[in-house]
Amino acid sequence: MQIIYRPRWSLAFFSGGVGAIVIAVVYCVLAIALGLPANLTAGVTVAASVVYLLFIVMKVRRRSLTVTEEGMIAQRDTFKVAVNWSDFVDVQPKRIGGLYPVDVMTFSVGAVEPVDVRGRRRKTVPPKVHTIGADRRIQVGVYASDWRTGPIGELVSRHSSQGPGVE
Repeated sequence: MQIIYRPRWSLAFFSGGVGAIVIAVVYCVLAIALGLPANLTAGVTVAASVVYLLFIVMKVRRRSLTVTEEGMIAQRDTFKVAVNWSDFVDVQPKRIGGLYPVDVMTFSVGAVEPVDVRGRRRKTVPPKVHTIGADRRIQVGVYASDWRTGPIGELVSRHSSQGPGVE
């Protein structure tokens, strides 16, 4: 069995939406300060915000979570993390950007490989990955909000000493 999840659309739009709003506000303030015509300001603001939003949404949606009988593999932008069900420790609720709630699974150990989303080998894993513990954590809620009642929760229950309800 192998199931591949992509980040939820709502999270992808949330990730890009915040930046798009910032871009729009900054551009409008600059346009007003420079005395640009209102119709030009509105058109450029909308175009720049939409292009930025689409860029971020596509970047986020390239990430993946592969779930197998042995464990999970999370492909991020510059690295991938592989974890085994037997190394499962707990689940913690977190908030992305302080607003978007997701569950994060922690494992005692994870294997990190410097590979980008296109499968190209990179020279090294960014040092921050190990510093912040991203080499042992999977943001499962990013990919499936109902993971506890689906295949992921079933696999956690079956293969680890703790069930999916662990807090």
